[in-house]
Amino acid sequence: MLRKVFITIVLLTLLFIPAAGGIGAARAAKAATCTEEQGQLYINQGLYGDAISEFTCLIAAQPTEVAGYRGRIEAELLLGSYSDALRDYARVTAFVLPVHPDAHRTILAGYAARLSAAPDDIPALMGGSFARWSFFDYPAALHLLNDLLALRPDDLYGNLFRGSNRLLHHVSTTEGAADLEYAITLAPQSADVRFIVADAYTYGLPDPQRAFAEASLALAWGLDTPRIRAILAVSYQAFGDQSAAGAEILRHIEMVTTELLPVSSLSAGASLTLALVPGRTYELPVPATAGETLSIVTSSHDFYDTILVLLAPDGTPVLGSDDYKRYFAGFVWVAGVSGTYRMRVTSFEGIDTGDLIVSRK
Repeated sequence: MLRKVFITIVLLTLLFIPAAGGIGAARAAKAATCTEEQGQLYINQGLYGDAISEFTCLIAAQPTEVAGYRGRIEAELLLGSYSDALRDYARVTAFVLPVHPDAHRTILAGYAARLSAAPDDIPALMGGSFARWSFFDYPAALHLLNDLLALRPDDLYGNLFRGSNRLLHHVSTTEGAADLEYAITLAPQSADVRFIVADAYTYGLPDPQRAFAEASLALAWGLDTPRIRAILAVSYQAFGDQSAAGAEILRHIEMVTTELLPVSSLSAGASLTLALVPGRTYELPVPATAGETLSIVTSSHDFYDTILVLLAPDGTPVLGSDDYKRYFAGFVWVAGVSGTYRMRVTSFEGIDTGDLIVSRK
């Protein structure tokens, strides 16, 4: 099972400039005061907080360009903020790819050029391997991680992500599990480390009990993100607790939703095509009678990953769905009471643009 691309929409306001007459001048002024070159200089000097500030300024000025995100991700990795770094790659999907479909290739080409010029460049090895990991290219990521660990055998990032890549790629999983354990010993109180471990045991080598324990630690230590909620939901589903899984997915959807749109009722045999943009969730009434079997599937020709929650007539979550068929949400479920259920559905972590198809058999 592939991992998800994920996003936390709560910081969307960072990306928006007020729609006043001076929007172009405001962005130009910001662009003049912050540059990719200065941000990279801060990274090279070990001033990672300054680098994040510089690249955040660049993102505010150029929210659909890749340079600011790429640089901020690299600085976040060097600070051990792995969840923030993955969130920023989700923002690339949400805001950059619709404008620049070649953004991923641009990032990878940049890292290839840097490593060709300086094969021992630690920030480039970290940034390049993380990009490959984020884009599901695990063999290439492992190659770079092995190069990094040859230079720094006790590197936290290198051990953690080599372990993750091994489990997600289903190769050398015993060694991968050992890598993850060693990373925990290097930073036992890191919520970000626990998050990556939970992710590996959810989407790589499934171990619901271990994933649940690690995700619960990350959550308790302050890392309350849509991805954490999804991992907990997958674990609850494995435990057979559908209502608890639904509650976690409901929270996931609430965290990524900036626009909740009601649509017409989804009756038996009906199909709806819904236009998604980042942050948009649809709520569909689903009438049913007690004992009726509800069978609903989602699909898309534009993206590959959806998520949904079904709410009972009284508003309580009865089930959540993620990866029902491949990476699309759906379910077959027998209604417990008669009434109008409500289903909320969106792309996983609300990052995709395109048509979402919802069908009821």
